[in-house]
Amino acid sequence: MNNLNRHIKHYNQQLSLGHIQKAYRGIMEMMSQLKIAWDNQYPETPSGSLYAGYMDMTFISVKPAVLSDMDLRVSIVYLHESHTFELWLVARNRKIQSQIHDLLKKKDLGKYTLSELGPGIDSIIAMTCIADPDFDNTEKLVMEIIEKTQHFITDMVGLVR
Repeated sequence: MNNLNRHIKHYNQQLSLGHIQKAYRGIMEMMSQLKIAWDNQYPETPSGSLYAGYMDMTFISVKPAVLSDMDLRVSIVYLHESHTFELWLVARNRKIQSQIHDLLKKKDLGKYTLSELGPGIDSIIAMTCIADPDFDNTEKLVMEIIEKTQHFITDMVGLVR
């Protein structure tokens, strides 16, 4: 049943082609640029550390004061397998996640949908930000993500108040 050696063999074969390293480095560099651009543009709402993940997701979180006061934040998430960026409303812990989820169940969420809570689900609300990002134009990509994140934050503040 143990297939780890087989998986590592396939992994090593893919690494020998060189594409994985270049793609992963590009993703990490773009996310670092996003973090720097966010922090420069919104110093009053600094981002947290860059979470590299396990090649499943990579993200940074931002804590606008109004959301942070409720132990909430917004995560800008790159999902590797689906090649999409999502914006997530997340909580500091599962108890707060559940409380906010229950609060939002009673509200008209407009274009947003509540996430189904369960093991491994960190978002309260998740929405696709960019479905097919162009990593060849990272400056434009970063600006588009920042703009959409600001709109998402405004909407989330309105929903949780």
